[in-house]
Amino acid sequence: MTHLFWRHFFRGLVFTAALSEWICAAWILIVVAGVAIPLWMHLAAPLALHGLNRRVLGGAGPAMARLRGEGMRRAYVRVVFTSLFGMAFLLLNGLMWSVAGAGLQLASLAGLPVSPSGALSGARWLGSAGLLGVAAALIHGYGRGQRDAAIVRLDVAVAGLARAFDGFRILQLSDIHLGSFMDAARLRPYIEEANALEPDLVCITGDITDGLDHAAATFPVLAGLRARHGVVAILGNHDMYTGAQEVAAALARYTDFTLLRDAAAVIEHDGARLHILGLDDMGLDWARGVREHPALAELCAAVPMREPMVLLSHRPDLFEQAAGLAVALVLSGHTHGGQIALPWPAARPASLARFMTRYPRGTFANGGSTLHVNLGLGVTGQPVRVLTPREITLVTLRNSEPESGD
Repeated sequence: MTHLFWRHFFRGLVFTAALSEWICAAWILIVVAGVAIPLWMHLAAPLALHGLNRRVLGGAGPAMARLRGEGMRRAYVRVVFTSLFGMAFLLLNGLMWSVAGAGLQLASLAGLPVSPSGALSGARWLGSAGLLGVAAALIHGYGRGQRDAAIVRLDVAVAGLARAFDGFRILQLSDIHLGSFMDAARLRPYIEEANALEPDLVCITGDITDGLDHAAATFPVLAGLRARHGVVAILGNHDMYTGAQEVAAALARYTDFTLLRDAAAVIEHDGARLHILGLDDMGLDWARGVREHPALAELCAAVPMREPMVLLSHRPDLFEQAAGLAVALVLSGHTHGGQIALPWPAARPASLARFMTRYPRGTFANGGSTLHVNLGLGVTGQPVRVLTPREITLVTLRNSEPESGD
């Protein structure tokens, strides 16, 4: 059942988008403007919008060629996207006030001095205010919200960490999505910001690019990342869609990064060693990851006892397997934190990413293992972020126990 849902997700989304557009438009016309709408329009309008959406969002009809090639298409898609969240709010609002209205009706029948009609006026007022709030949040998300970048600083305690690596700094970037939403000009300031942190090692946890037609312009800018021990990268699902071999070849051509494909690299520093393990993405689909990777156990078995391991896994679902294999730190991404989140709960804001994984964003612990899920540097789907800024993560490794012999 879950497989069928994700398989037909985008097809269903196009129809749901048409319905949401009409629901929001009808609310504004009927409730706000007081316009009377004939019954047949409530059937015809969503069908007409569905036909339009199929052409604009995924079709190639000649009637939409001009719209698809101009900024009007992007503007229209943003209206569609905003309508989806507007409809969700109106449905929740309607459910809440239906319950409230039923309660008031019962209270009125019991002879209490209440007015059941107050629920209807409350629903209309809150629905209109909510639509305005959703629109304002999305306007901000498409503007300043999706340009903001946060530097997240973490101290991670590692058992058995040699003194040479105490204070070792790993900078994580994830989900860069080089392409139309992350061209060379947009990327350059983030690279400069990352380099200013002077990391010891840079780790890129997948989804480096969407396509390669722009590689000659974007990859050299990405190659400007600097760290004392270089840059280590893995491939994410979007890199796989582009073509794993092709992305690997482009990285080899334009950068000096170490690409780990079910492989390990060893960082040596003052006679001590830190093992960086990197896995290819092998998710079940674009949304769901896997709980166990067949290459991980073998990679861990090759690491000498008590030498610390850092795992780069594009999706975070492997955390339990990694913790069971004594991996000290897992760095992941993929979820983008949902890109749009609610302001609560404050510690880990709710978002659609919670439907993808039990590890939607932020930092998690399992015994002596730590997982950090990066919010991503780029965007996908839509260039929008609400309460989910772009992220550059700086992890500082710390000793969690004294070395033997002290």
